Amino acid sequence: MITFVSYASVDPVVISEELINTAINEQIDPSIAEIARKEGIDPEEVSSIRLDYKNILKINNLWSLKNLTKLQLDNNIIEKIENINFLVNLTWLDLSFNNITVIEGLNELVNLTDLSLFNNRISKIENMDELTKLTVFSIGNNNLDSLENILYLTRFEHLSVLNTAGNKICNDKNYKSYILANLKNLKYLDYRLINQEEVEKSRALYLDDLIALEEEEKIMKSKKEKQEQRKKLEQLFEEAHIKNIDMLFNDIAKFDIIIIEMKDFILKKHAEVQEEKELITKAIEDAKAETDSKGIKLVNDLEHRKKVFIRSVANMRDVKEIDEAVKAMKFDVDETANQLMALEMTIVEQFEEILREYEKNLQELFNSIIFFFFFELYTMARIREIENNYFERYTECIMSSYDRIHKTDMDSIENEDLRELLSDKEIILNSLNATHDFHLLKFDQQEDGLSSGCNKELEDEIQRTHNEETQRNRKRVIEILTYIERLYYEIEQAEDNIL
Repeated sequence: MITFVSYASVDPVVISEELINTAINEQIDPSIAEIARKEGIDPEEVSSIRLDYKNILKINNLWSLKNLTKLQLDNNIIEKIENINFLVNLTWLDLSFNNITVIEGLNELVNLTDLSLFNNRISKIENMDELTKLTVFSIGNNNLDSLENILYLTRFEHLSVLNTAGNKICNDKNYKSYILANLKNLKYLDYRLINQEEVEKSRALYLDDLIALEEEEKIMKSKKEKQEQRKKLEQLFEEAHIKNIDMLFNDIAKFDIIIIEMKDFILKKHAEVQEEKELITKAIEDAKAETDSKGIKLVNDLEHRKKVFIRSVANMRDVKEIDEAVKAMKFDVDETANQLMALEMTIVEQFEEILREYEKNLQELFNSIIFFFFFELYTMARIREIENNYFERYTECIMSSYDRIHKTDMDSIENEDLRELLSDKEIILNSLNATHDFHLLKFDQQEDGLSSGCNKELEDEIQRTHNEETQRNRKRVIEILTYIERLYYEIEQAEDNIL
């Protein structure tokens, strides 16, 4: 039986920043809770959050949690799935025990593997086409009344766990056999392990339907693969700042060779840009690994000396001896802190050198793209020349036809609208000029798109690498200071325990 939460006696809640922060603080790992609350918690570092039993009516304000992989919103009064499409890293989403009526707002969550919509008001399975990684789906205790809903689930090749118990479709005598026949990769249905023998019997019952369905699936799969290939190509063109280049000159065949030259060159340079980005990532990781290994050794050695100090000082009774031991240990901590900071300064200098070289290489690559497009082979000049020549010849041809028709064949044209159009030479010329101007405008837009796109990508990439390095440096300095502060606390605690 479906149960619904009423908010007649309780004020409904919209997710707020305060609610999110409270939930994060309540759910943080106890071992780091004190430090985290003291230093603050970066929402982008939060990967999981529970917002259940909060009387939430509207989903909102989750924009700061963009790296979430697990989101728990069960046992609220949510009526609509909304404002979560940007949480593209989500793999686990629980919206059970709410008042949702329509499945929507999920298609951007392409990494979702586990989805629960248990105990809502849903009557149709829909709007989930892009959730190709879905393996666990719970939609029990809803309003599904047609077995046709099951056919929608055949698109999920990885679906192995399904719960539809508590829906009207369960009353159909063919319920189980229909599901087992159509969802061939299912391992669990309604909390029970599926028997392979039952699957074979069920498929035999629906053999003719399955053959037709599988043929239809093959056609759809082939169509989808072509669409995906086209989408990837369009995405590649957009990343290389030549969006819509395939459509740019599709009405003039003589541009084909030039367009192929342009695409090949620009995509080659785009691949070199991506390779350069991978090289900078590897160079930074290698530099960090070398410095981190030295830092880890310093910390491990200091931890060992700290343990020796604590054991030694525990057996001391002379106050002067204890003071000297404490001073020596604190001095040791300070020296190690200086060494750790020196290591950090070394890696900062290395990164600055790496980033300077990276910026130089990227600048050269983008300059080569722009130079080619505008100057090297006179690419755009060639295109404009062909367009102008084409326009002149095309105009001559049209005007020649116009003169011939106007002199000899006008009376034979029965359509009055066509005869009126052909009688006005100015309208024809204006139409030809408008088409020519439109082509030139498209050329200008392609030029601007490539030039501004390259410059923006260069600026954004340099800004990104500098920001990441700044954040890494701040985080490391905070780690060192927090670690030293903790050591001082432990030393003082050891001293207080004796005195």
